[in-house]
Amino acid sequence: MWASDFPHSDSTWPNSQAVLQEHTRGLSTATRDRICHDNVVELYGLSIA
Repeated sequence: MWASDFPHSDSTWPNSQAVLQEHTRGLSTATRDRICHDNVVELYGLSIA
């Protein structure tokens, strides 16, 4: 899973989206989706609308 440390001063914010895009550039869409949201939805039993 990916997470950010916002609002800590050593986080990547306000560039978190650019950093995440760079870090996931070579991944397939399915792998990127697992890392960015599907894993946490599964882990915590969340439902997404």
